[in-house]
Amino acid sequence: MTSLSERPRQSRGSSFKAAYVSATLNAALMTMQIVIGHFAHSDGLVADGIHTLSDLAADGVVIAVLFLGASTASGRRAAGADGSFHASLATLLIGVLLIGTAVEMLWHSIEPATILSVSKTVRISALLVAVFVMLAKETLFRYMRAEAKLSHSSVLLASAWHARVDAVSALVATLGILGSMAGVPILDHVAAGVIGLMILRMGYSNCWTALKDLAARPLGTTARQ
Repeated sequence: MTSLSERPRQSRGSSFKAAYVSATLNAALMTMQIVIGHFAHSDGLVADGIHTLSDLAADGVVIAVLFLGASTASGRRAAGADGSFHASLATLLIGVLLIGTAVEMLWHSIEPATILSVSKTVRISALLVAVFVMLAKETLFRYMRAEAKLSHSSVLLASAWHARVDAVSALVATLGILGSMAGVPILDHVAAGVIGLMILRMGYSNCWTALKDLAARPLGTTARQ
């Protein structure tokens, strides 16, 4: 039978495991999306791959925050598996990362050279990858949400919901690819722009939430974390 003193350690171990699973999966999916998206002439799939790249960087931030939370778990101000200050700071960093990624994607989507190069029809390999990514991201969301609830980790839960948004963006990419294959190549390009807007909104939401939380903290609280 697990003792009460061992449960926090097991919860942190579970959180780390979920974060590493997410990072590994995102690395594999990112490579698949960008490489196949490029050769299959799918702007939407490449855009979703860039989104996954930002998720991989976010996974690194989550792992770092979980590590910091574990190192201060014995402190009086540690909250669950990660301190509230660390969680807010991680959310802010992830938000900034997402906004930067979205701006780059949207800038690319309005370039005349990009718009004029949408005559090529997307290949079926892009569709297969997009559907696979959508299913994989939804599965990852359910897994990480369950682990976040067990370990009471707000950072892991936020990362789980990012995976759900990723599944939605993969759905948008899938629809764009289907439109291109149906004879309207511009729809795949439009899907890339829509994904960029989705990422921008998510980044803004993360930054706004984190800044409100940090601003509400009493002066000197950070130093005592």
